[in-house]
Amino acid sequence: MGLIALAGAGVAAETDSPPITDAARLWPDIGSRLEQGMAAFKAKHYAEALAQLTPLAEQGNADAQTYLGWLYEEPLVTITATGETPAFVPDNAKARMWYEKAAAQGQAHALNNLGSLYFLGRGVPEDQARGITLFRQAAAKGDLQAQDNLTMIYYNGVGVAKDTQAALMWCERAATQGDPEALRFLAAQTLAGEDVPHDPTRAYILVLLSPSDDPDIAKMRAALEQQLPANIQQRAHELAAAWHPGQPLPTTDQTRGALHPL
Repeated sequence: MGLIALAGAGVAAETDSPPITDAARLWPDIGSRLEQGMAAFKAKHYAEALAQLTPLAEQGNADAQTYLGWLYEEPLVTITATGETPAFVPDNAKARMWYEKAAAQGQAHALNNLGSLYFLGRGVPEDQARGITLFRQAAAKGDLQAQDNLTMIYYNGVGVAKDTQAALMWCERAATQGDPEALRFLAAQTLAGEDVPHDPTRAYILVLLSPSDDPDIAKMRAALEQQLPANIQQRAHELAAAWHPGQPLPTTDQTRGALHPL
């Protein structure tokens, strides 16, 4: 949990997969058990996931604590039609407890997920200001979902004054990490010229860096390929192919001049 999609004043939470930090891989046995717990959760074997993750979380492993918080937060099971009690019942209070333990160790995704609980008022009194503070802490540590959350929060002005420049700053940071949501949003804004200069060439580069199976991206790409000259398109393809997450995003200036300068 922890990814917030905002449309106007509406708020909806979506699922995600908390990342594993490098610390979990320093000790193979811990890393193996953590990955087993994650795999069990993804396979909907919740009892097994709980069994694998709980001892690690109790030993202080921040990644296990974060994932265990997510396990408790998700509405995974319901009472059956026959009235049977499910084997595992989510508990947002326990989710918060585990997120708080991991957040106290600086686990970025736990900070984001704890922020989501407060921002949405899930298991705690709604406190958007506290949620946003936690999102900022997580985003500063590089958490993609926190950066996405802040993009939409600032862009829509939910819980804060609308600030498109702050929104675009966080969006750019997420896009630089290769985040599909951020790349799509930035491409659309750049193509439309909303809050940023209208720049079809940069929009095309961002489209090429985005997932090709996205219908919105496909529409933008088709429209841009009708506008841009072939040499600009070729250079944009070269730049996109050479780019890797973590590098600065390619710029329009890089598409100008000779394709293969001496």
